Amino acid sequence: MIPTLHGVRALAADFDDFIVDVWGVVHDGGRPFEGVLEALAALARSGEKRVLFLTNTSRTSDAVVDTLVARMGIPRDAFHDVVSSGDVTRDALRARDPQVFASLPAAPRCFHYGDASYVPWLYEVGLDMIDDDAALDRAELVVASGAPGDLAGLDEARAVLAPLAARGVPLVCTNPDRVIPSSAGPRLGPGAVARVHEELGGRVVLYGKPKPAIYTEALRRLGAGEGRRVVAVGDMLETDVRGARAAGLPCVLVTSTGAHAAEVRTAAEREELFAREGIAPDMVLERFAW
Repeated sequence: MIPTLHGVRALAADFDDFIVDVWGVVHDGGRPFEGVLEALAALARSGEKRVLFLTNTSRTSDAVVDTLVARMGIPRDAFHDVVSSGDVTRDALRARDPQVFASLPAAPRCFHYGDASYVPWLYEVGLDMIDDDAALDRAELVVASGAPGDLAGLDEARAVLAPLAARGVPLVCTNPDRVIPSSAGPRLGPGAVARVHEELGGRVVLYGKPKPAIYTEALRRLGAGEGRRVVAVGDMLETDVRGARAAGLPCVLVTSTGAHAAEVRTAAEREELFAREGIAPDMVLERFAW
């Protein structure tokens, strides 16, 4: 049985740095969950504990900080930093990561699946952006940041991607989450578009959770490796737990908020989920509260 902790204070005794998921652990998209502000304040008061928020959003960390502070009311001194999937994807594209660019020109013609206003950084990394759908047959790269929402939207994405995948055009997904929570219920995220491209035979490159790049950046910003004990806290097995495992970090799954809250109301349901998914956290925490 995976041990269940009774509050963040139980973690604080054993760890110095906390890599914490945002949506599903800290807030529900509109406001922080009950107990979160108190837990963050308690960690900050110690003067020794640091919290780094790690999120798969396509937005860059400065935009996330604005949301957390201005909209959610989380004090800026309550957390050390934020690292987003948008950050690491932007940096990889700007640096012309060979994973993507080995067989591409330095400024490939790029089709963006998504809303340009959500990822302004994409238009600042030196790609030759294609804005006309009629020019898709000339695209050499796809960047997917858009969330199809439902199966009908996913079918539309499949129709657009099919000829590109057939031509071997690689796809970079700025947010690996296949499902995104919302006030109206779960919606299909950009990761679902990436999965479709793979199913069509296309090549996909991801930098957000659960891939190593985002954890490498998080640990770099924490300056970890000097005897500091780091733990990852998330609400999703597929990204948070799998990613922490791959990064060699102990991990905690929050169960009463976020992705799995509706299916793990009992310990038996929790164990069944872990068996079904073939992966489990080191510890379980009901919610991110002190």
